[in-house]
Amino acid sequence: MKVDGVGLSWHVWPMQRRHISLSPVIDRIIESQVKLGRYKDFSAAIQDAAWNYFIGPDSPFEEYGVTPKEVERAHARVLAEVRRERQAGKLKPWRP
Repeated sequence: MKVDGVGLSWHVWPMQRRHISLSPVIDRIIESQVKLGRYKDFSAAIQDAAWNYFIGPDSPFEEYGVTPKEVERAHARVLAEVRRERQAGKLKPWRP
């Protein structure tokens, strides 16, 4: 069996090694997150924290390709439709 390694190496990004000092409180918080299994290791926790602090998580609006105003308009249309159906007696009250 022959494996071509060229196609497998595209995802390897060079990582920079940095030595940082953390306050004891921050160190304990990150260490607890690693022990709880949220992160694979200490560097993954630091990477995620730095990314979310400096760059921020992706906007859900960007993910779906809409603007916040478009979402608000769609929400208003749906609420108006529900209100009309309720007034027309088409909706039954929900009972668990």
